[in-house]
Amino acid sequence: MDVSSLTKVLRNGEIFKDSSGKAVRIFPFLRSQGINTVRFRVWVGNHRDYQADTILKLVNLARKSGLNIWIDLHYSNTWADPGNQEIPIEWSRTDLGTLKTQLRSYTQQMMRLFNPDIMQIGNEIDGGFLWPIGRLSDTGSFYSLIRSAANTVRMENYNTKILIHIANYKTANKFFKNAIKHGIDFDIAGVSYYPKWHGYNTDSLFEALSQISQETNKRAIIAENSYPFTFSWADWTNNVVGWEGDLHPNYAATANGQLQQVHDLVKGVRNLATPLASGYAYWEGVWVASEGPESKEGSPWENQACFDFAFKALPVFKAFRE
Repeated sequence: MDVSSLTKVLRNGEIFKDSSGKAVRIFPFLRSQGINTVRFRVWVGNHRDYQADTILKLVNLARKSGLNIWIDLHYSNTWADPGNQEIPIEWSRTDLGTLKTQLRSYTQQMMRLFNPDIMQIGNEIDGGFLWPIGRLSDTGSFYSLIRSAANTVRMENYNTKILIHIANYKTANKFFKNAIKHGIDFDIAGVSYYPKWHGYNTDSLFEALSQISQETNKRAIIAENSYPFTFSWADWTNNVVGWEGDLHPNYAATANGQLQQVHDLVKGVRNLATPLASGYAYWEGVWVASEGPESKEGSPWENQACFDFAFKALPVFKAFRE
């Protein structure tokens, strides 16, 4: 589960509760619910919530609860996704050689700071990363950069798993086969799956994961997924998913619908023909509306969290325990 928003939420104290309403500490609770790994996004620079030093405090707490650590390096000062992969303002925007040196140095620093179980090289890099130099269309520059970052991870700790993540599972097999063809060293191929953006055919999703693992001999996982348990609001911040058109037709925006969607995805990856095609991560199951009911800078995800508006655990956790 990605839990990066805990940097915001825990400023208000440990507010989470189990399904009966009893107060819990979040990391031991997640571990007790069958979650074995937590993911944290890290941005370059001094962003209050996602700078490395802030995330490190959460990483240390998570480790004490026996959770594996997955670090997601965005290589940007802000969100990185298929439409946004901007080079950090502190880094070169014109010279590939200088940029590659900065990339190696930063990756090395992050490896030594976190020593993670999984290091993710970029976030949803369907079109490349570190734009404009590292666009996928400039194959020489893109592969040179990502190869450098991956090799740095490998040299720092051979046991750390290297994960590469794109959003569109429908183009993933070609993407990861090309990565191998260009000498990119990685262990895990991650894809996103949100019905709103990626469609309703989960059979094709599972087929894609199987194909990736069979043709690349890499582990293939659903690196991001989530689903709403309601269309109600808990603050005045616009929610990303907020109407019927955002839903998968098989799952209602209810607590049971959320549970069933996650259950079916977890069961699907567990039942694939190859054991390499396995793995599932819920995105931001803890991003509750902790700033108050009138906040305009609260959570755009509170109706997709794994806790209700009273911060009580929802039935969706059953899917992780099965």
